[in-house]
Amino acid sequence: MDNIEKQLKIDDYINNRLTKEELISFEKDLFKDHELADVVKINKNLFALYETEDWEEMNILNKEGIDYQEYLLSDDAKKIKKAIFTANNRYKTNSISPTKYFKRYGIAASLILLIALGYTIETNKDSSENLYTEFINSSELPSLTSRSDADKLLSDAEELFINKQYTGALRSLELYDKKYETKSINALLYKGMCHLELNQYSEASIIFNTIKNSDSLDKNKAYWYLAATSLKQGDNDTSKKILQLIIDNSYFNHRKAKDLLSKIN
Repeated sequence: MDNIEKQLKIDDYINNRLTKEELISFEKDLFKDHELADVVKINKNLFALYETEDWEEMNILNKEGIDYQEYLLSDDAKKIKKAIFTANNRYKTNSISPTKYFKRYGIAASLILLIALGYTIETNKDSSENLYTEFINSSELPSLTSRSDADKLLSDAEELFINKQYTGALRSLELYDKKYETKSINALLYKGMCHLELNQYSEASIIFNTIKNSDSLDKNKAYWYLAATSLKQGDNDTSKKILQLIIDNSYFNHRKAKDLLSKIN
């Protein structure tokens, strides 16, 4: 069985397209060939992320797939992807493995398995991710449409944000900034939170630091969101330092900061 035939057989196995005789034969191969069994397992994980049985039409993600896709936009995922591509290039140069059929899904599968590990690595009650979900409430953000003359781009951005369509919200906010050449603190808070919800930590930190260093009366709000940025990344030490600063200076959300600080490991 050549590599192409083997991959087609794997596809048929996962999609229950094998005859009874073919199924028995293939499962015997799985029992004897551990490398083949590993490839089948990885392919099953990939299929599970999509609501289609056709690899050529994989364009509709299920909910879990959407979560993974969102993670892929983050800084952490970009670093993982770069590392995998580097390893993959070395593999191709050395040509040390006979399983070339794995190349078709290797990088994507590796990413998904690493991402899945990241999603399950902290499961206790007071994990950073759980604390972020519990304490960081986007409803605390001021409305972008409180004024009667609010631009439609702002109302669109707020609606998209409420519906957790953060990429679209960012686009509307960027168009608003370009249209009016302004740097509204409220709009910046929304932009920062969009990046944070998309796990784009560097972009979020830049925006929150811009607010912190501004002349706005609301600039101390930035400390809370900087603490949130560190918390969501699992950087508890930095988060605790910022939270203590909030408490000491009675900044925005200082009471909540005290409760959160007491729960961080």
